Amino acid sequence: MDLGLEGKVAIITGASRGIGLATARRLLDEGTKVAICARDRVRLEAAGSSLGVGGGEVLAFCADTSREEDRRSFVASVIERFGGVDILVNNAGTHVRASLDNMREEDLQGQLNDKVFGFLGMIRAVLPDMRTRGGGRIVNIIGQAVRHPHPDRMPSGIANAAAGAMTKSAADALARENIRVNAVCPQYVETDLVTSVIGREMEKRGVDRETAASGFTRANVLGRLGKPEEIADLVAFLVSDRADFVTGSSVSIDGGYHRYVFG
Repeated sequence: MDLGLEGKVAIITGASRGIGLATARRLLDEGTKVAICARDRVRLEAAGSSLGVGGGEVLAFCADTSREEDRRSFVASVIERFGGVDILVNNAGTHVRASLDNMREEDLQGQLNDKVFGFLGMIRAVLPDMRTRGGGRIVNIIGQAVRHPHPDRMPSGIANAAAGAMTKSAADALARENIRVNAVCPQYVETDLVTSVIGREMEKRGVDRETAASGFTRANVLGRLGKPEEIADLVAFLVSDRADFVTGSSVSIDGGYHRYVFG
């Protein structure tokens, strides 16, 4: 299937590893020019080098997208290098475990800075150019905490819910300008974060990997962890010409974790 992405320019935030890196690689395979950013310069440079091996056009820019000056500098560099922006994939951010009793205000504020102010700030930063170009495609990677806010992950649940509302509001505001905004909601994907949790469980409990991972895998009907490349495939479709009638949607990709909830 031709996704119509040849020659487009895509920004992917938080793309030095995991879902962001897989998405950058997938879009490069479609002929897209890719700009990635991350906070960790060493990891970012390694990611940029790996992406450039195939000869695609890649810009790696060290930036913290929760900071307005970083967002502004990043987008300006992308426009200077590639001439504009067609696609934005907001993926930056991390996962914070805390409960009602032990959550600190700074825990919640950090999540809001990454997932709400950071995502919204990146959208506002690319909007002028997308409007000039006559349209654009935006995908926010939010996570299933938007629908299933666990009590021990309160900061993430609150921030994801806010990001979900922002996604729908932005989609409504921009639809008539040919700018589509959607959310992707993954759950239990085999990223560095999940792998490290499984490793700690193996060591702590003295069990094999399958047993340690069962806390994740038994939560969905497919009985396994997702792969970053599977999330990337969905993102590639949503930012493509094949998804021109999709906007304001939150798409679950979670092995069936979300199967009993409608919406």
